[in-house]
Amino acid sequence: MARSHPNHRLKRLLAEAGMSGETLARAVNRTAAESGRVLRYSRKTVAGWLAGSRPPAPVPALVAEVLTRRLGRYVSLQETGLSPLPDEPVDPLLATGGRGREALATLTAADTGADTRAALRGLPLRPSATPPAWAEAEPGPARGEWCLGAGDLAALSQTTAHYARVSDTYGGAHSRTALAVYLATDGAAFLAARCDAPTHAQLLGNLSRLTHVLARMCADCRQNGLAQRYFHVAAQLAVEAGDRTQYAVTLRAMSAQLSRLGHRGTELALSAWRAAPEDASPAIKSFLLSNLAVVHAAAGRERRALDVLSDATTLHGGRDEPPAPPFSGYPLAALHYQRGHVLQSLGDYDRAGAALAASLRHRSPFAHRARALTLAKLGEVLLLEGRLEKACEVTDRLLEDYGRIRCPSTTNRVRSLRTRLMPHARRPAVRSAIGRLEGYTAQQGSPAFTR
Repeated sequence: MARSHPNHRLKRLLAEAGMSGETLARAVNRTAAESGRVLRYSRKTVAGWLAGSRPPAPVPALVAEVLTRRLGRYVSLQETGLSPLPDEPVDPLLATGGRGREALATLTAADTGADTRAALRGLPLRPSATPPAWAEAEPGPARGEWCLGAGDLAALSQTTAHYARVSDTYGGAHSRTALAVYLATDGAAFLAARCDAPTHAQLLGNLSRLTHVLARMCADCRQNGLAQRYFHVAAQLAVEAGDRTQYAVTLRAMSAQLSRLGHRGTELALSAWRAAPEDASPAIKSFLLSNLAVVHAAAGRERRALDVLSDATTLHGGRDEPPAPPFSGYPLAALHYQRGHVLQSLGDYDRAGAALAASLRHRSPFAHRARALTLAKLGEVLLLEGRLEKACEVTDRLLEDYGRIRCPSTTNRVRSLRTRLMPHARRPAVRSAIGRLEGYTAQQGSPAFTR
């Protein structure tokens, strides 16, 4: 609905940022693309905003995030003059005074609400957002209306394992909304139960892990702003549970999400490593260090990246252990994948390809999501080496796993591989591979799995 007066707030922000209307429009389009949204705003659109029109949600949040990144300070929705809301929609920890249990209820209610979920799932990731800080606290008893039993905690653990397995096997778009509904209903019921302090701490730890799984699913669906909010809630629940290991693992996931989106900072990865307790298992320490190696490599710190990767490898021990429950182990295949990621970033494509091939040898044949991601990265490395025929062979293997998953973030990687192949489309093998990639990515575009 049009406003009756010009938007002087947005005009002042553009002047402060040194941005033209055209520059703002392009930046909003790019930021929307991080979450898989296609916007085609132009200078004319921004002129309309300056004249007083208001775009639909989540566009005001996108504008606020663009200006936050440009100015290096937090810009709220209210400052932009584009929204009647006092701040960004559903910042759950802010809205609940930093209380994880209430924040989880607030966020899942909005995520499953017919009138709120579309805007929430389109929110941008905020690289400047600070996760909850660790604070030592003794979890107290909960005084609810019914008694929580050992079977309830076991059921929660099994639920976490189930959803983690579905996501790892078939991609995060499967069961993502079902998990949000589960947390909004059964999770809320568990938090209303009566239990002693140790049981309450276990409950909060279980809910932290389950919320973390949901955050990963959202990231798979390229709902990056929502994923970030769930990660923050998961971290706060870990704090309230007194679970330093889970807190460190969640910080590591936030760091990896930023890195995947091209934000080159080591602060979160370092925070994750420093947050881990001394008695954390070697597998968890290796897990944290391998991500730190990746972000060092992305930032061009070659010596530091290789040293940290060596430490991660030593801690892991190179043992291919049986599958462990979620958040308790670190598969050798995953460590090899991270090694390949580091070496690719450092330009050592031959060794990167060998590491990715080793990762595939150790992957379960049913880990379709992980295998698809690994094969997509191996295809990139082979193309960087100029090994076109091998890259086309990898494409055939990739599509076997990719055809079994629903994972928009992986679709983005497959499209990137197709783009890298396009300059060589005159070759019959490459042209055939491009055609197959196009056919599979078109099948993955169902709105039901991306909204």
